[in-house]
Amino acid sequence: VSGTGTSGMETVVANLVREGTAVTGGVTGYFGDRLAQKCGGYGAPVTRLDVEWGRACDPDALTRHLASHKSDIVAMVHAETSTGVLNPVRELAVVAQAHGALTIVDAVTSLGGHPLDIGAWGIDACYSCTQKCLGGPSGLAPVAFGPRALERRVTCRSFYFDLALLEDYWLRRKYHHTMSSTLSYALYEALAIIEEEGLDARWARHERNH
Repeated sequence: VSGTGTSGMETVVANLVREGTAVTGGVTGYFGDRLAQKCGGYGAPVTRLDVEWGRACDPDALTRHLASHKSDIVAMVHAETSTGVLNPVRELAVVAQAHGALTIVDAVTSLGGHPLDIGAWGIDACYSCTQKCLGGPSGLAPVAFGPRALERRVTCRSFYFDLALLEDYWLRRKYHHTMSSTLSYALYEALAIIEEEGLDARWARHERNH
């Protein structure tokens, strides 16, 4: 998506949330709070699973929460920028799926710096950005939708973030907007640098510095 990581968040929420979509928001910091608020802004009744800032969300706590709060979506942040906490999204996604809920994961500050396997972990929708661990300039937002999310997407109220229009733009070359070609070159270079270092070495370096 042409935009910052916030545009990635808006794209995922705009295509999965509508009035009446029940959302559980895992709030472990500022950006978890913002994601929950954005879901509410699209008409979702949001129940918050508030966790003390500086601590990660416990999968058992999510299990207890979903037992009494039926949810269509569980929204969470992988690496919470405001506190430095890494949430166990792999385990949390398993819990959400067991309760029939889709998962939305904010990977803005984890993609490229921490292990993240969207398909293997069963994450349904995920967004990130290019300027954090990927090491490129700001201005592009990688976004992924899994098959379950695609089956349950809603009518998007936004033209700019409409997934159907973005698919036409990327896959079928139908005009939608004018993106920055220089940002594409910069992202390509950033990914080449990651490949040179190697993901395992990069993950270890980020963990060591953390």
